[in-house]
Amino acid sequence: MIQYLKKAEKFRSLSKFKEAAKYYVLAAKKNPSYDACYGLGDMYRMIGEFRKALWAYKKAYWFIKNNKVPVAKSADIDMGAGMAFRALMDYKRSSKLFINAREMYKLINDTEGAAYALWCLGGLNRITGDLRGAIKNLDKSLVLFKKSGNKSSVAYALCARGGTLRIMGRFKKSLTCYRVANKYFVKCKDIFGQAYSNCGMGSAVRMLGKYRLSEARYKKAERLYSSFKDEINYAYVLWGHANTLLCLGKFTEAGKLNKKAGGLFRKWKDERGLVYILLQAGELERNSGSKVRAIKFFKRAIRISRKHGLKIEEIYGQMGVYLTTKKGLNPIQKYDKFNTKWYSVLKKNSILNFP
Repeated sequence: MIQYLKKAEKFRSLSKFKEAAKYYVLAAKKNPSYDACYGLGDMYRMIGEFRKALWAYKKAYWFIKNNKVPVAKSADIDMGAGMAFRALMDYKRSSKLFINAREMYKLINDTEGAAYALWCLGGLNRITGDLRGAIKNLDKSLVLFKKSGNKSSVAYALCARGGTLRIMGRFKKSLTCYRVANKYFVKCKDIFGQAYSNCGMGSAVRMLGKYRLSEARYKKAERLYSSFKDEINYAYVLWGHANTLLCLGKFTEAGKLNKKAGGLFRKWKDERGLVYILLQAGELERNSGSKVRAIKFFKRAIRISRKHGLKIEEIYGQMGVYLTTKKGLNPIQKYDKFNTKWYSVLKKNSILNFP
């Protein structure tokens, strides 16, 4: 079993998550243990098998209930399960698990664990539209990660901060976060992190109008995500790349990437990803002159966003309807509550360039 665990950890360190999962399965079958079940949960989560991840975390929790491992290990399980529930858009359960984990980490004086919980809470704040809360939690996590000396963790916190700043319209600061993070990831030989930061840089420079550089960053992220078969994050990169192509006026190419990304989001039942596909499809239709179809896509995106509490995406959809019909009050004014300057890059008849 130890041999299987060692092989699993080796593949995990290389960002080869599917291969790692196979060896964790073998380890769990040969001699069930907390390490095998918890590791398997993490790998299922990394390859988008979120319900399988929850099943594996539940198996790992058995070892705590039966006093096989310290109760403090429950914090790690709560973190993994919280991220799985976040991906499944069960944000209330996700938040509860992150908070439980944070309290346990505080209790055992685990600084890095507490930072990790704050990082995840910040990411959840960002998804649900609480951008100020996101920055607050991410800044706290960044301070704690720096104290721990873990540069890879610092880099992930910077990426999350960069993504939030981008939505708030602070594009230069966002780019700086991603650039610094990328340098750390390269030094640590973290392939997943390099993919993550290249995608972020692609989005930040797109918002700064540097479309050719944006394309190059997205293409690099696509290659890296493809190397370890992460289809969900790969789909988000394709969507971002399609936005850049839209800005370049390459509507046919943008449409192809939109369909490819949409197919992957449907495969993995990622409704948040599908909202972005609908928003982008609406913008493609708007620019081709098909106003009726554009409004249909935007309104569908609004409905799904409301269903899941995606406040910012709902405003994106409303902005799409406004730009298509030229009627009513400009919904971008609602962005004031999110403390963003995104509207400053929009002109009345410009491309709806989603951050």
